[in-house]
Parts: sequence; structure tokens; C-alpha cells
Amino acid sequence: MKKANAEDGIKSLYKVMRVLDCFSVKDDVLSVSDIARRLDIPQSTAHRLLSSMRSAGLLEQDRRRSGYRLGLKLFSLGSTVLATMELHRISVRTMEDLYRITRMSVHLALFDGQGVLVVRKIGSAKELSTSLNLMEQAPAHCTGVGKAVLAFQPSEAIDRLFETDLVRYTSNTITERFAFDRELGTIVERGYAVDNEEHNIGIRCVAAPIFNEAGTAFAAISVSGTAWELMPGAVEEISKTVKLHANALSAELGFSGHHAVLAHHADKTPA
Repeated sequence: MKKANAEDGIKSLYKVMRVLDCFSVKDDVLSVSDIARRLDIPQSTAHRLLSSMRSAGLLEQDRRRSGYRLGLKLFSLGSTVLATMELHRISVRTMEDLYRITRMSVHLALFDGQGVLVVRKIGSAKELSTSLNLMEQAPAHCTGVGKAVLAFQPSEAIDRLFETDLVRYTSNTITERFAFDRELGTIVERGYAVDNEEHNIGIRCVAAPIFNEAGTAFAAISVSGTAWELMPGAVEEISKTVKLHANALSAELGFSGHHAVLAHHADKTPA
């Protein structure tokens, strides 16, 4: 009986996680029928699940738009996670230094296996209206922070990325697999990534990966500016500063400087 109860609990937790994964910045309010359709479950089941999650504070009802949105309980839990996360704690000084040197917007983002989540941001005096917002989930394939981390992921992670068609945000967005592999190879070779107006027209970004003690790239730090501020020559110069600060954060996290450069990316580096 206890084993059955444990299995039921795991199944219920899995359902809750599936519901939470349905929400995004774009889809911030979803109806019962939206959830039922996305999870392929009966509407009655979806209604009971959403009601239970609302009672627990995980969801809130948005009666104006006739649906549910993520609850403040999740924000509270997320804030607790960030407050106790070592990278979030030690990144403050490094990001402030980067801002003082570049006078451009600085972002710290975590990789969640598919996209990136911006967890800290220091804006420039000329705040970019198109720059990423704090706690915003962003695509990995067309952002500097995302590509910086993806370049050091195993092949399976890249395969998962291409299981669905990648969104083309601008004419510069790389959505073809071979070209993307070549891009990742270049990032591995030089140690930094560039978002060349791939997510927003008029915005360039230079990012470098952050490694943990195990040698896994799990986060990245970036500097963003307008296309005219970050001309090719400026990108090369700023990349040195971004890499230096990313390496310092990696070292503080216990990274020894040894990680496996993934052969499937390195082999595809442009000649």
C-alpha cells in the first residue's frame, strides 16, 4: 500500500510539473481547455488539477482573461533559490565590474536544458527596450548566453533543440543544423559567443560560458549593446573582458580549467 501511495505521489508531482511547463512569458495565462489540450487529458481532470494547484498557491485565477497564471508562491520559492544560489551571490561584484568597464547592459543567465533564464541584470544608462528582462526565459539558439552554454553541451542536448523547428526571430537567426553546428564549433574555438542581431534587430551581445566544479557549462554572462556600439572591432575587444570575468566566476565555483571540448562541435569548426 505504501509503495502504491508513493507511486501515486510521484505521478501527481509529474502532472504538476507538466502544467507548470505549459506557461511562459508569451503564454502567461492559460484556460482549462488550453491545459487539457496541451497535456492531452480530459478537461475535468485538468480542472481538478488546476484547482488543487491554485489552493496550494502555485497558480492564480485571472478572471479578467478567464484563465490561470503562475502564482506568487512560485516567485517566493524562486527568490529563495536565487538567494541561496552561490553563483547568484558571487556574481554581483563581477557584473558591476563589467558594467563599469563597458557601460553596457550585463546579464547573467542559467541554462535549463532547452532555454536560458535571466537571473540577474545590470542595465546601462541607455537602457535597451529590447534587452532581456529579469527572470525572463529566453531562447538558447539565438541569444549570446544561450549559444555560449550550448557550445559545451553533449550532442543529445543539441539534438533535442532541433526536435522542433527553431523560431527565426530575425533574418540573422541561425535555424539550419549544419550552420548551427559550425557556429558552436567557432564558439568552442574562441571561447565566447556573439548574438549578431539574431534575437533582436539592432542589438548585439557578447557572452562567455560559466563552468561549475564538475566542468559543466551551466550558465553564462554577457554584455549587450546597440549594433553601432558593438561593431566587429569592439566585439573582439569586449570579448576579452567578458571571458576574463566569466573565467573568474568559474574559478570561484571550483572549476579547475579542465573540461571536455565536445568533438562533435570542434570537428565542425569552419576552416
